[in-house]
Amino acid sequence: MANPRSPGTESSAPLRVAGGVFTLSILHLESNDPQQLAQRIAEEYRRHPAAADFHRHAPVVLDLSAIPEEAPLALPEILEVLRAANWFPVGLRNAAPGHQALARALHLPVLRGQERNAAPQPETLPPAQPVPASPGGLIIDHPIRSGQRSYARGGDLVCLAAVNAGAEIMADGNIHVYGPLRGRALAGVSGQETARIFCMSLEAELVSVAGLYRTLEPGYPLWGKAAQIYSRDEQLHITALYI
Repeated sequence: MANPRSPGTESSAPLRVAGGVFTLSILHLESNDPQQLAQRIAEEYRRHPAAADFHRHAPVVLDLSAIPEEAPLALPEILEVLRAANWFPVGLRNAAPGHQALARALHLPVLRGQERNAAPQPETLPPAQPVPASPGGLIIDHPIRSGQRSYARGGDLVCLAAVNAGAEIMADGNIHVYGPLRGRALAGVSGQETARIFCMSLEAELVSVAGLYRTLEPGYPLWGKAAQIYSRDEQLHITALYI
């Protein structure tokens, strides 16, 4: 006669672990001073409220390339500063061995990424290469008003009219704006680093490609001009679009 199962031995569904690709913002720490970091974030939020909305409750990776290996790192205080600003630190990269040990003690992952001692890239960039259009996409033939949000999932977003201030447009692929770009534009939101933003008149509050972002304001050299925005060497570049 079979023995009855003892309590707690009932079969259960297996644990499912799967890989995924996510877009994460990377914060390059310029100093290991938590107070200086808090001041820089406060200044950025005062000057560009759109940046505060963009980062609210967003995961961020800390890049320590600029922090010397021998420098003490006030990592607990830095994490508190970021969380107080509604940023969610999820890991470190380009950290010295001592800083990695501190991160592990705080249960913060150390992520793989660009080598800490990688050679600097030259200042001059080669001409931008054309990017093939993503399959699918979305075409919008009317102005996008303040407060509206449009997302091209799995492809490019083409706007045939203005994107007004306070509006937000997003695409997994490229973004084309055949009019003034005055709101926020986020291309490559699913992690496509080759995505680009093209516009006939750059007047954007914020632009982002694959998690790298920049806020703009009048007085920027390409303000009001045709421009393209793209990512290269984990930096965001804005160049003139010659038409």
